[in-house]
Amino acid sequence: MEKQNLIVFIPAFNEEGSIEAVIRSVRESLPDADLLVVDDGSTDRTAALARAAGARVASLPFNQGVGAAHQTAYMFAVRAGYGICGQIDGDGQHPATELAKLIEVIASGRADLAVGTRFSGEGDYRGSKLRRLGQKVFGRMVSISTGQRFTDTTSGMRALDRRAMILFTRRYSPEFAEVESLQQAVRAGLTVVEVPVSMQPRQAGSSFITPLVSLFYIFKTVMVLLVNHLRPAETVPEGESK
Repeated sequence: MEKQNLIVFIPAFNEEGSIEAVIRSVRESLPDADLLVVDDGSTDRTAALARAAGARVASLPFNQGVGAAHQTAYMFAVRAGYGICGQIDGDGQHPATELAKLIEVIASGRADLAVGTRFSGEGDYRGSKLRRLGQKVFGRMVSISTGQRFTDTTSGMRALDRRAMILFTRRYSPEFAEVESLQQAVRAGLTVVEVPVSMQPRQAGSSFITPLVSLFYIFKTVMVLLVNHLRPAETVPEGESK
């Protein structure tokens, strides 16, 4: 794959304990990819360490949420002319070797958006009971809304072609990014597939999501999915994706 055609981005918020290792893993597994770290207003050394590791860094002025970080990367990739975009989180949960599987699906033209799923037989990933509940609720809601079965709607390991990137530069949720974008992509006529992958525990730091936050997030996400189901679907004209 030509280097100028592929970019991998890493959204990161206060991931100084893992960002260097994540960058190294991308370099080793995807040596032809350009690399962008989107620093979502970190207050630690995330941005400095990423630059020292050789990554290009886009720093947001304050923490805006993973959706804003994703959309920043999509806008950059579209404007720079990239044809394929891969993404993994900055906490070390997503092996770059697994991301390569998703990128191959996009490069072969089999899909516009490939999502790594933890729940299709690869690895032994187990989240908390509350997270598993949320996954079941979101999976059922998105599956009903799109007519397509999804098992891992909150996965941040993804690969996209230019059509999907363009769609998400237009509208992308700051709070419900992963879940809502699946609904958005399928309703826009894009081909979306899940690819079985293995993930691992967070390598450093800790998640900010508490049980109360999780419950509130589940409620809000369900409301957003219901509202979106009633909105007119977006489309990306074929000519615009060139």
